[in-house]
Amino acid sequence: MKKILIVAITALFALSSNSSATAAEIKISPQFKVSKKNPIIKIKASDLPENNGIYISQCMAPKVAKTAPTACNPSKASKLWVSDRAEDQAMGAKASTSKLAIKVDKYFKDGDCVHTTCVIYVTNDHNAPEDRSSDKAIKFKFDGFLPF
Repeated sequence: MKKILIVAITALFALSSNSSATAAEIKISPQFKVSKKNPIIKIKASDLPENNGIYISQCMAPKVAKTAPTACNPSKASKLWVSDRAEDQAMGAKASTSKLAIKVDKYFKDGDCVHTTCVIYVTNDHNAPEDRSSDKAIKFKFDGFLPF
């Protein structure tokens, strides 16, 4: 009887686990030689959570590791909402299978990517605001500059 109860409880936890706990896989290109003349970073996203999407933004590197940045580029061209949920795509999210790219700026309000470190910051979208499992800060730099 105990074995059946343990198996049933284990199965219940397995079925009820939140699929958004899986971190999305993000790759950027170029990473260390972003063109100053055409500052476009291409993004490949995979393994997105089932129940939510992700936000991708150009930001200043967080001052403390594993915390959110305090300054991000306000330009619409430097942000993306990526989701494989049809509901989100109907509201403007891009599918992870789309060609994804953002334009990054050397300078933006409260941001300096020439003299300090900037990142492509990834976090879960509004459908899972408390879930930090997809949070990541991917450093990038412009060609010819040495901030890190």
